[in-house]
Amino acid sequence: MVVTRRLQEDEFKACFAEPMKNVIDTAEAVVDIWLYVDALDLDEIGLPYLNDVHYVYRDALSRFDQVLIGTGRFNTLLVIVVDRGKSAVFGHFLLDLNKEYGVSGGHLWSV
Repeated sequence: MVVTRRLQEDEFKACFAEPMKNVIDTAEAVVDIWLYVDALDLDEIGLPYLNDVHYVYRDALSRFDQVLIGTGRFNTLLVIVVDRGKSAVFGHFLLDLNKEYGVSGGHLWSV
C-alpha cells in the first residue's frame, strides 16, 4: 500500500531553490510517481481527472523534482514532489494558478 501525503504550503515552498529548471527533456526518473498518483483519491482532493505530465522542475540544489500534472480543474496542477536523495515521493500539492499568480482570464499554462 502506498501512503500519500498532501503537503502544506510551507512544506511545498521549502522544496524550492531558485532558479528552478525545467528538466522534462533530460530528467531520469528516480521513482515511479504513477504508483503514488494511482493511490490518490481524486474525489477527496477535488479533482475530476488527471491529464499528462506537463513539466518537471528541479530545484537549483538538485534536492527535489516537481512533476506537474494537468488536471480537470481550471488552472490547477497536481504537483508530485520527488525527494531525489531518498528516491521517494515526498508528497503532493495542488497548485492553483488562479490563487498563486492571479491568473483568471486565461491559461498561464495549458492544463
